[in-house]
Amino acid sequence: MSREKVEVVRAIYDAFNRGDTDAILELVDPAVSVEDRAVIDGATYEGRDGALSFLAFQAEAFNAQSVELEEVVDTTDEIVAVILLRGEGPRSGVPLEGRFSHVWEVAGGVVRRLRVYVTKQEALEAAGRG
Repeated sequence: MSREKVEVVRAIYDAFNRGDTDAILELVDPAVSVEDRAVIDGATYEGRDGALSFLAFQAEAFNAQSVELEEVVDTTDEIVAVILLRGEGPRSGVPLEGRFSHVWEVAGGVVRRLRVYVTKQEALEAAGRG
């Protein structure tokens, strides 16, 4: 498992939990692609501005968000991360949580591509391990 790639992914989740958008942007390529595979809106977000839009859209869907990294799978070229996302309903304040899987393409110490899936199996298939 590429320790460097995993550390980049962990650093992004840590920055997310701190609400440190600047730290997240430092760890993504200027031409990053964030592809939501029908988890929130099914859209693709391009570049750092797109990554910011994705984070803003997600913040509208959940208040007081935090991510717990539950599992990491190295697929040689990419990192599959199974996460538990916790938050609150934006209007109701009701606690919410959901398990999702991310496929991270990391090169040169930055994220080039992130794909978001509902299940681990979908993520593993997308990363060629299904």
